Amino acid sequence: MHGRLPESPAPLTQALDACRRRDPEGFHRLRQIVAPPMLATADHFLEAPRQAEDVVHDALLLAWLNAGRFAADEDHPGSWLFTILGSRLHNQLEALTTATPSATRRIPARLQGQALWTLSRDLEPRPPSPSLSDRLGDSLSARLAAPQLPRTPTGELVHPPLYDARLRRKMLTSRLAYQAKEGFKRRLGRPLEDWLFRRWLAQRSGSHWLEAQGLPRRSIEHALGDRLDLEVNPGRLVRSLSYPDAFPNRAERRKASTLFLWSGDWDLPRHDLVDSSRTRFIRDLWTHRLDPSCSETCRQLERQLEQGRPLRSHHKGMLLDSRERILEYLRLYLLYMENMACFGFDKHEGKDRLGVTIDRHGRLIKTNKGLHRLAMAQVLGLAVVTVRVRSVHRQWWERHAGDARGRDALERVAQALADCAPA
Repeated sequence: MHGRLPESPAPLTQALDACRRRDPEGFHRLRQIVAPPMLATADHFLEAPRQAEDVVHDALLLAWLNAGRFAADEDHPGSWLFTILGSRLHNQLEALTTATPSATRRIPARLQGQALWTLSRDLEPRPPSPSLSDRLGDSLSARLAAPQLPRTPTGELVHPPLYDARLRRKMLTSRLAYQAKEGFKRRLGRPLEDWLFRRWLAQRSGSHWLEAQGLPRRSIEHALGDRLDLEVNPGRLVRSLSYPDAFPNRAERRKASTLFLWSGDWDLPRHDLVDSSRTRFIRDLWTHRLDPSCSETCRQLERQLEQGRPLRSHHKGMLLDSRERILEYLRLYLLYMENMACFGFDKHEGKDRLGVTIDRHGRLIKTNKGLHRLAMAQVLGLAVVTVRVRSVHRQWWERHAGDARGRDALERVAQALADCAPA
């Protein structure tokens, strides 16, 4: 019967492999094979056909975006695809039954991949409606068009539905300035820092001066690599750092961003992440995920639009000068959250790692890198995220380095990182 799942996993595996290579035919083939049984499965749990189509749209788009994660030698393609469907379906059902997100994320057995895959084979497939087919085609076209547009100043792809040609000049100018700055660092700044750092490691002449200055952060990151990464419960990471409060002097603030050792009382001002604008934005959006137009964020962006000052950001390559673009912007963030909910926190996603600093007592304080992603992990109730130590308080360094210097001091401090916990 038309729409029935194939007995062999080969067609799905081949479709996913084509998606991994960003071949649009792979997505079309995937949609043809699994959209009908996915819709039937979603219909089994949801009363509104439109909601089932929303779930399947997102599940197929997430499969396209994450096809590189599929391992044919470890997973059955059907179970893998329906695991994505189960994650998205779980979030839909949770939104329908509770007003507040759960503190921890746990998908029930009936919504796990293998169970849904088995169930789908007993249900009558439902062909996608013309509107769903159009939405899937538009979503794929947007992803395929992104590489043809100007990139953000730091090199990320824009989301074409939010991009406006009026941003082009500013984006290109900022991109050139960023590349020039990074080129200077790469050709002159970093080699000098690394040369000085190697002298400090060997405790040669000038090493005491370099340590008194604060040691070059990028050189230490290169030397320690993933040893600076710590896994923490995002719900416990509640303190953040305000750079203007920590370093009121702008010159001192700029200098601190290049150093690994921070002296002074920068860790005393207290700022709670629960009250941050990013946390409020993510919580508001997730609470209203069934209809983001009802969120306070949407109302605020619409007020800005009515006042003739729509949100514009050449750093993100977006201009929200219509209600359609506002809703697309909110749906894009919801898709980020659905992606994280399904696949967990990926430290390699995003332009910056989740940065933290270590205070004088050895406690982790969140810096301004990756605040949106941390808020997503907290709202979703993820159990663990990976953070990158960007700097440490000099008092903590001296306590753990003890009488060691150079390479030995760095090794002692690296070993002590594992004992650091959120403030």
